[in-house]
Amino acid sequence: MAFSNDFLWGVSTSAAQIEGGAYQDGRTASIWDIFAQNGKTANAKSFSDACNSYNMFDRDLDNLIKLGVNSYRLSISWSRVLPQGTGALNQKGLDYYRTVFDKLLNAEIKPNVTLYHWDLPQALQEKGGWANRDCIFWFEEYAAKMFREFSRTVPLWSTVNEPIATYMGYAKGKFAPGIADEKTGNQARHNLLVAHGHAVDAFRKEADSSSQIGIVIDIWKRYPKTLNRKNLEAVKDEDERNRKFYTDPVLGKGYSDYILRKLKEENTLMEIAPDDYGYMQKPIDFFGLNIYNRVVISKSRKTDKKLFQGGNVQDNNSGYYPKVVYDTVKMLREMYGLKIPVYTTENGTPGYLFEPKGFNSMINDNRRIRYIDDCLSWIEKANEDNLDIRGYYAWSLMDNFEWCAGHRMKYGLIHTDFKTFKPE
Repeated sequence: MAFSNDFLWGVSTSAAQIEGGAYQDGRTASIWDIFAQNGKTANAKSFSDACNSYNMFDRDLDNLIKLGVNSYRLSISWSRVLPQGTGALNQKGLDYYRTVFDKLLNAEIKPNVTLYHWDLPQALQEKGGWANRDCIFWFEEYAAKMFREFSRTVPLWSTVNEPIATYMGYAKGKFAPGIADEKTGNQARHNLLVAHGHAVDAFRKEADSSSQIGIVIDIWKRYPKTLNRKNLEAVKDEDERNRKFYTDPVLGKGYSDYILRKLKEENTLMEIAPDDYGYMQKPIDFFGLNIYNRVVISKSRKTDKKLFQGGNVQDNNSGYYPKVVYDTVKMLREMYGLKIPVYTTENGTPGYLFEPKGFNSMINDNRRIRYIDDCLSWIEKANEDNLDIRGYYAWSLMDNFEWCAGHRMKYGLIHTDFKTFKPE
């Protein structure tokens, strides 16, 4: 049997996308709160409420139990537990997460907790955010405090989710905090990877021995439409600037000569301290893979342009290729000699705006059902071939605030009414 008895079946969410309660009980603004207030997201006025999970976690727990999952992946809102980003902890924020974790465990659902899912405290952004190397140590402090508070009740931890989102926010201006400067973006994402290593160090010092630490990286595997020189060169260049920028240093190879040379030529190379490589490659216990679809590269297209994905913004019907999960894990095993377990920490496909309903008022979800079924078939095949995938988390538990897309993209297994916050 390809799925073992201890295989983790779960769903994923993030604090900024579901919690709401943006200024409740001592929480301060995150960079995404400010980004939304500045009109940079769809449905911006409702970002501060999101799915109101901060006040309705029992609703979420009930849905998790009904779905039959044995794990729930969620994130901590940094500004809820540390309103200034550093210094004094917010007891009401700690109490909220302690209650969430205890209720999950009582329901025999393992918490899988991400420390950083894009929502840097605005108080730290005002000091330069991820572009400031001090953020490495701000994150280490935050991580150490969370491990001391919760590692006895949280068995699985991830330092950061999809580090490319930081690049999108500091280099392209597409995500919070909305800065569009290539060199700043490269410095910010480098600092984030170094911070990941410092957090792993803090975990080894502070965390309970029963818990494990990893990182979550999204990989959009690129395939040339045809095997010609231009397409192959484009695949290499985009791989280097996207997934390999993160997997190479985290999995022990350091930045490639290719990317260092290119960034130097473009005058966008970040500053790298002598011990940064050692921190970025700190040994981790598992690799979290966010996997949606492939990217097909064709340099003959009139609309050809470089793709810099963050989150699931590349997801579309033309990319549908469920075998990508098999191909990607096999690539990681072979390219890096990866021995640690892999968890599929996000996988899903969206509906858009108004989803069609059938006779019984149920949403016509055949496309989503087919997608998940096909992806699971390839995960089953991967485990038959000893690629060691230990868990599957669907994105997402419920329709939530999909970043810049607001309510327009609906990934939820459960529909959300954003007026009442009641599931349908």
